[in-house]
Amino acid sequence: MPRQFKQARQFNKLKVTEAAGKLGISQPMLSAWEGDHKSPSIDGLEHMADLYGVTTDFFLGRTGQNGLSATAPIPLEALPVFHGKPVWSTEHGWLLVNAIERVLMLPNGQTIPFADSKSLYTLPQLFSEPVLPSGRPLTLSEIKELEQIWLEPISPDSYLRNELRGWYQVKDRFVENEYGNRFYLDTYGAKWLTFSQESLS
Repeated sequence: MPRQFKQARQFNKLKVTEAAGKLGISQPMLSAWEGDHKSPSIDGLEHMADLYGVTTDFFLGRTGQNGLSATAPIPLEALPVFHGKPVWSTEHGWLLVNAIERVLMLPNGQTIPFADSKSLYTLPQLFSEPVLPSGRPLTLSEIKELEQIWLEPISPDSYLRNELRGWYQVKDRFVENEYGNRFYLDTYGAKWLTFSQESLS
């Protein structure tokens, strides 16, 4: 545990005396916690987590994402810690952090400078991504026997996936939704998939 206490404090660019003052404890007490000579109380642990912007699970070794809360946005200054790791953007979906060039990489290869990034998270926000079906995709012959299917587009663009996902009527050579969007059967598996009804619940 001491490594996480000190790491979280240093991540927030706080000196031991500053952090101790904000926590309402003495500098020797905080040093004892960081040096593994004493353990903080549960209240002390919670106050430290609040001050440093991490979870108590981080201090207890129960998280792998640098202890940042999945519900709190990642501070812009913290992005370099995520080099080579994915972060969630409500606008773009999953992005990859490139701390060397100070950019976020989209799945299509485009980049967004750190300075232009909006709210980023370690995980998608609750209900921001639809629950995806589980189970095996249907075969083309199974699809041709149905009148209507739930279509899951295959695309790196999360906005496009969300816009095109939904119920489609099965026709002879394609499937079509109520807005006239079509996916041809010969692109099945490359541009779209569908699943059995049981997989959708």
